[in-house]
Amino acid sequence: MGKIFLVRHGQTAWNRANAYIGSTDLPITANGREEAALVANRLEEQDIAAIYASSLLRARQTAEVIAERLNLPIRTVHELREVNYGEWEGIPESEVGDRYPDIFPRWRANPMDVRIPGGETFAELRDRAFPAFIGIVESHRDENIAIAAHKSTNRVILCCVLEMDVSCYRQIGQVNSAINVLNLREDGRLIVEQINDTCHLRVLSAG
Repeated sequence: MGKIFLVRHGQTAWNRANAYIGSTDLPITANGREEAALVANRLEEQDIAAIYASSLLRARQTAEVIAERLNLPIRTVHELREVNYGEWEGIPESEVGDRYPDIFPRWRANPMDVRIPGGETFAELRDRAFPAFIGIVESHRDENIAIAAHKSTNRVILCCVLEMDVSCYRQIGQVNSAINVLNLREDGRLIVEQINDTCHLRVLSAG
């Protein structure tokens, strides 16, 4: 039985501004690196056999901090990148509704089928990210692995594992550098043990 530690990347400047960040390739902040180091602390005792990351810089940098601690290489998987927010990239979430009054309510109601202007639908995100995730998991059936990806990517993966309607993805919390823990059972079932676990980040808020 293998464990999968599905991690959201560390903080970026646009995360701090609560702006949409999808395909824009931003680095993590100094605080994001601190968060990633705390993730590495958490995973150090987990006998991790492999580390994967989305091809976007913020996920790769998060994985690099973990990989350096665990002395492992990083394997990048393009399909795990965040949803493309198109014209909404960099716009604070609080402003998108005012700038796009026609399409934004329709997208909020039906993100699976309504395309973000210049971007993707969440059906497209699901159709590329979930098979890639399953492929990674199947290649490490009896090993513990770590995967650094993104807010919406992780939410959609978790919805699929839990057999939830992906349109309900917003009901799953996913803060920067949170860890989700899944188990792959011998019968092939994926069991979700923890979602949006941030106990390793408490030292930052305490400081």
